[in-house]
Amino acid sequence: MKNDSNILIQYICPDGEKPCVLAQELHAPLIDSRGFFFADPVVAQQTSRLVGEACRSHDFFLVVNHKVDSNLISNDHRYMDMFFDIPLCEKKKAQRKIGAHCGYASSFTGRFSSKLPWKETLFTILCSRRLISHS
Repeated sequence: MKNDSNILIQYICPDGEKPCVLAQELHAPLIDSRGFFFADPVVAQQTSRLVGEACRSHDFFLVVNHKVDSNLISNDHRYMDMFFDIPLCEKKKAQRKIGAHCGYASSFTGRFSSKLPWKETLFTILCSRRLISHS
C-alpha cells in the first residue's frame, strides 16, 4: 500500500506501528432478541444480562431476530456508503456535537503521534418514515 498514490502519506503507519498480521479472529457475541418481544420478564432479564456481558467483554455485539425491516437496513447501508464517498469538508458539516449521539467523527486523531488512523464513523439512529402524498 505504500506505493499506492491514492493513499495520503499521513495515513501510512511506519512498519513498527502496524497492527499484528497474525491477529486472532474476533468472535462477536450473538444476541437473539426473538424472546425479548414476548414481554416475558425472565427472557428480558436474560437478554439484558447477555447484552451487559457482551458490552463488558467485547464492547459490541450482533443482534438477530430484532424485527428491523431488512429494507431499512439496506437503505441505511447504501446511504452510509454514499456519505463516506463525499469529500471530507462536506462530512465535517455533520460533525457529532459534544454530548450528541449521532453525527460524523474521525475518531482518535489526537491519540496518534506519528500517523492518522484510517477510521471514520457515522453514528445514526435507524428510523422509518411513512411518506404521505396528497393528490
